[in-house]
Amino acid sequence: MRPAQVLAFLLVVLGGLGAIGALLPADGLHFGDAYALRLPSPRSVLFPVEEVKVDISDILAVTTDSAATTDAQALADSLALDSMAQVTPFVFDTTKLRPLEERIALHYPNGDKRILWPLFQQLEAAGAGGHPIRIMHYGDSQLEGDRITAYLRNKLQSQFGGTGPGLFAVADIVPSFSIDRVLSDNWIRYSVMGRKDRTQKHDRFGALSTFSRFTPILPDTAALDTVVHTGSITMRPLRRAYGKAQQYSVCKLYFGWHRAPVTVELKKDGETAEKEEVPATDGLLIREWRLGNTPGELTISFTGTDSPDIYGISLESRNGLAVDNIAARGGAGYEFRRMDQGVLSKMYADLDVKLLILQYGGNVLPNLRSAEEAAQYGRFFGAQIGRFKKMIPGVSVVVIGPSDMSIKEGENYVTRPFLEEVRDAMKSNALAQGAVFWDMYEAMGGRNSMVSWVAADPPLAATDYTHFSPQGAKKVGELFYTALINDFAAYYSSKQ
Repeated sequence: MRPAQVLAFLLVVLGGLGAIGALLPADGLHFGDAYALRLPSPRSVLFPVEEVKVDISDILAVTTDSAATTDAQALADSLALDSMAQVTPFVFDTTKLRPLEERIALHYPNGDKRILWPLFQQLEAAGAGGHPIRIMHYGDSQLEGDRITAYLRNKLQSQFGGTGPGLFAVADIVPSFSIDRVLSDNWIRYSVMGRKDRTQKHDRFGALSTFSRFTPILPDTAALDTVVHTGSITMRPLRRAYGKAQQYSVCKLYFGWHRAPVTVELKKDGETAEKEEVPATDGLLIREWRLGNTPGELTISFTGTDSPDIYGISLESRNGLAVDNIAARGGAGYEFRRMDQGVLSKMYADLDVKLLILQYGGNVLPNLRSAEEAAQYGRFFGAQIGRFKKMIPGVSVVVIGPSDMSIKEGENYVTRPFLEEVRDAMKSNALAQGAVFWDMYEAMGGRNSMVSWVAADPPLAATDYTHFSPQGAKKVGELFYTALINDFAAYYSSKQ
């Protein structure tokens, strides 16, 4: 083939591809939800748009605490708060605070920062109380494995007292950063997320949105199995966890709704510490055990013909703060309305919840088709805040909006459509319900900032352009803590 013919052939091919690229929609030709055909337009090939990089050098410069065990003296000071006989006076050093940048500041209804002052008063007195006050951090898969929460918990417990990883499920999707769990192989996990198990005829999921059993659920009319079953969970401190998460002196168990007696046994380092036969019940039961020093190994075993629904175990201290990590993969906040509100109310009352942190918004984005749908989600979220406030009188609520999330547009990654509309809708409805709002999107750097988080060295986010890396999770935790502790400082100074 002559050179002129080769050139003509290439021009025809390129011209055809260019025509197809010009005719295709900008977001490609979609085949269902999973596949799309995209071709670059002639303009994008001839005049490529350079990807905009957001400068996050100030975020990279933010110092975060190491994941290693805290120093021995600091840990000893925090454990002193756990003694009923010795109460360490509260000390707050404002000279150690990072400057508060406007983009990471908390947003308040009508700008009134006094809304959180009742919470700050409780935090200040937490080390002198007879039981820990509770902060529950709810969110989607960004929190899985105790990411973000673990860092925040350590910062808060370092300042206000308390130890332990808080409330967690027996069976979970991913391992925890803060506690090692070893389970017998017969546990079954039931979750409010996803399709409901057909054998489950109730919605009693509890405060963790999940419960666990070591025998299957049987219909009320079915005869119980005569075989005796045993389910066990062994808990050990994790060496990689923060020092305060490795220490606890109280174990609490939330369970109930079993049709036959069950024996509950607590072992510390292989030795039986407590053993009890619990009669059948159709209600929520709570057991609390004082452990003294933290055991190297703590085992709870259940023996019976019918498993109770086990809603969670809390490892905590006798005062200070307990901070719980509650992640729901795929969660957007809709799940709470599908849960038995009576069981939720009873658990919240016993847990003595003072602050709810609600971190959502990201999972609705892939399904949105208009700004009005984003506004509808915001209205729903506001109604859910109102439901929480009725269920937990006096509770403070802080809403964390979605992070930046990227999709590929041409050759570049850009912020997902309607993310800012979702953020705005969540913010306006949260403030209208008397909640406080923290704008994680702006704290990261705003539009297209996720690209810079992924490109950072070390990476602050994964290459799915959605989830934070461990280093990124700590950065987010530090930024949020800075916003909260600076407003606590303003409250503290107002009393001087």
